[in-house]
Amino acid sequence: MLDYTETLKVGSRAPEFALDAANREGMLTLSGFLRRGLLIAEFLRGTW
Repeated sequence: MLDYTETLKVGSRAPEFALDAANREGMLTLSGFLRRGLLIAEFLRGTW
């Protein structure tokens, strides 16, 4: 894993990622979503 982040530019391809599913068993991946069609992802940062 990288110890730094790179800011994506508008239109850039996002790097592959995998996340634990919050409401069921399994993993969710970027490539899995893209196999189903286009994807819009929103990343929010802040404190909870």
